Amino acid sequence: MKQLRTIRIILALLFLASSVAAVLLGPAACPITRIARGSQVLLCSLGASAGASLIWLLLTLMFGRIYCATVCPVGTFSDIFMRLRQVFPRSRRKFSYAHAKRVRYHILLIYAICTLAGITAVTLMLDPWNIFTDIVGAASPHVAAAQWKAVGLGALSGMVAGAAIAVVLAVLAALRGREFCTTVCPLGTVLGMLSDCALYHIEINPDKCTSCGLCEDVCRASCIKTVSRYVDNSRCVRCFDCVALCPEEAIKFQPNRNRPATPLMRRVKTTSKT
Repeated sequence: MKQLRTIRIILALLFLASSVAAVLLGPAACPITRIARGSQVLLCSLGASAGASLIWLLLTLMFGRIYCATVCPVGTFSDIFMRLRQVFPRSRRKFSYAHAKRVRYHILLIYAICTLAGITAVTLMLDPWNIFTDIVGAASPHVAAAQWKAVGLGALSGMVAGAAIAVVLAVLAALRGREFCTTVCPLGTVLGMLSDCALYHIEINPDKCTSCGLCEDVCRASCIKTVSRYVDNSRCVRCFDCVALCPEEAIKFQPNRNRPATPLMRRVKTTSKT
């Protein structure tokens, strides 16, 4: 179970490197870049990613938001800058549970309306793959020019916009973890609604849990509430930090729900004396 975190990190770094190559060299450069590009889901163009969308629909219903944990380059970019919490004293505080924000549904609605209306600028700033292309374009004039041509911006303007997006995303990740993924990203919201019904989920065993709070402290999605043994699986990005670090192995990735093994209340059978 603890190896899930290691596997997830290796896959995320491999997809990040191949995604950079796909953006800079094009998806036809080599098989790895084709896989990286073909694995992405674009809500603004589901027709162009229909195969990947169907596959991730099924995988999300089975395992939850593993797309966010392994394949999404913006998620991995955020995870890298999240480590800056260990560098700056003011951002070194631990994570804690936060209630899900309904604004994520409002952002999804705005995104859908803008996509149908052909407002390209919104998809360039909210769609994960487009965001990553913007970030890479900050260091590549030809990528920036191609990315922002649809909204009438040249290479220089596109590079500035990409750099600004990178800075905002990096600061948000360093201060709030995966806040962008759980609250802002429209694809994350869609996958979250599916993940809430997933077969496999993160579950806390109430009989093993000692309320040490370590799982809540490391939860980059702020979706674990130790005191009530609760995990909001719609926001869980399947980083598996909690699973790997729990000293009691009380939190697991499993298909079934836990129930207390120790009976707290038991009906006493009464017998009548004759």
